[in-house]
Amino acid sequence: MTPLQKHLSFYNKEEEISFNDAQHKYYDEQNKDVVYTSVTQFLGEFEHKFDNEFWGMYTALKDKGLKVKPQPDTKTIIINGKSAKLSSLLKDSLYKCWYEETLAKWRGINEEACIRGTNTHNYLEDTINQSKGMVSGYADNHLIKPKAGSLKNLETVSDLDNTDLQERFPYIYNRLKGYIERDCIIFAEKRVRLDLVRLAGMIDVPIIKRNNKKFIIVDWKTNKDELKAKPGYYKKILVGGKWIKSDIFVETNDVFKEPINHLPFAKLYIYALQLSLYAYIMECWGYELVDKGLEIIHIRNGYEPRLIKIPYLLHEVELLIKYRLEQLGMPFFDVTQYQNNSR
Repeated sequence: MTPLQKHLSFYNKEEEISFNDAQHKYYDEQNKDVVYTSVTQFLGEFEHKFDNEFWGMYTALKDKGLKVKPQPDTKTIIINGKSAKLSSLLKDSLYKCWYEETLAKWRGINEEACIRGTNTHNYLEDTINQSKGMVSGYADNHLIKPKAGSLKNLETVSDLDNTDLQERFPYIYNRLKGYIERDCIIFAEKRVRLDLVRLAGMIDVPIIKRNNKKFIIVDWKTNKDELKAKPGYYKKILVGGKWIKSDIFVETNDVFKEPINHLPFAKLYIYALQLSLYAYIMECWGYELVDKGLEIIHIRNGYEPRLIKIPYLLHEVELLIKYRLEQLGMPFFDVTQYQNNSR
């Protein structure tokens, strides 16, 4: 553990943390007034938000065949050589109608992608949870340990063979089988939390080595596009009178916001920060991350699942945790120097 992790570990509590799916909120089971910020929500503070209004209007005008040039910094769109503010365009009934049509189309695409991704996640979670075998004391605290009798997992190859995973996703079947054969237990969708900074999240697949506290984290991703380590976007091209996303990737110089503005603002780094923060939390509970133990399995329609090894961004996570402590009015000091009851 780093000094900061030791400091944080002193404040870990054994109570269960609950999740309200409708509100997407984590809260303390014993005190429901104590709400935790989700890891993804917290990391979102350092990402650049997509401006739906501006780019929705720009896309709507472009789809209608107008010659447009975006100026996002001033929320201005040049239309056929004339400059127009977004605020005035949204007041025009015709332009606003086009804009709302575009947003509705985007919502349909996003909903389809979300449904596809959710169905895949749910299938993989259920496959692990509905297999034979009960969790019983392989993790010695509430970080992983479930309520008695409430959760199942994959412990043996026989458990794995009692699912249809080999038929649907043979690559994933073989990957999980390899972990089981190396004496690991595979869990699905486990809640983790860091009490002092009130952060919580859900790990897709924590894999724990039997009888010790070494772990691996596997995360399912179902993005339609390839996951890039460079910032940028896929260029749109005009086909049959419609603008569609092409396979042409245009690189940009976008970075995250401070204090991690040295990192490129790219999908893989967004996910690397997420998995790194989960791993960091588990280490604060006394677990030990296996070398190169953060993995994404990218599942895309029409492609074989792809394994992506993710770097552990320990330095960046500690920058974010210190930012969070200052945000909550609790600047870091090494409490372990003054206390003897270390974990």
